[in-house]
Amino acid sequence: MDQATIRIAVTAPDVLKVMVVRGIVFIEEQQVDWEGEIDEFEDQSVHVLAEWDGEPVGSGRLRMLEDGWAKLERIAVRPRWRGRGLARDITRFLMDEARNHGATRMKLHAQAHLEDFYADFGFRREGDIFVECGLDHVLMLREED
Repeated sequence: MDQATIRIAVTAPDVLKVMVVRGIVFIEEQQVDWEGEIDEFEDQSVHVLAEWDGEPVGSGRLRMLEDGWAKLERIAVRPRWRGRGLARDITRFLMDEARNHGATRMKLHAQAHLEDFYADFGFRREGDIFVECGLDHVLMLREED
C-alpha cells in the first residue's frame, strides 16, 4: 500500500492504537506529562486513527463544543512516517468530520511552530503565544464560508 488509511477509531483496540501514537509523539518525543496528554475529554471525543499496512502511524481527536464550534486536537504523526502528507490528511479528515457533525466554526491550539501549517487550512491566529503542556502554542480559529 502506498498511502495511509484514516478512519474513526470505534473499537477499544483502535482507541488503544490512537493512544500508542499519542504516547510516542507527545509523551516520549515531546516530553509531555501523561497527565497532560490523557485528559477528561477522552470519552467525549471522536478519535481518528491513521494506519499504514495495519500499523498505527497517526492520530487526531475532535471535540464538538457549544454554538457550532469544533475543536481539533492531538494531531500526531509518528516520526518515521512524517513528510508523507499524513498530518494534512488527518487534519482534512477531522475538518470533514466536524462539518458532518454540524460545526460551522473550528478552533485548535497549535504548537507555535505549526502556525503556518494550519493557516494553509484557513485557520487564523488569535492572540499571543501561550504555554500548554510545556510547549509554546497559539490559538487558531476558522469559520466556515
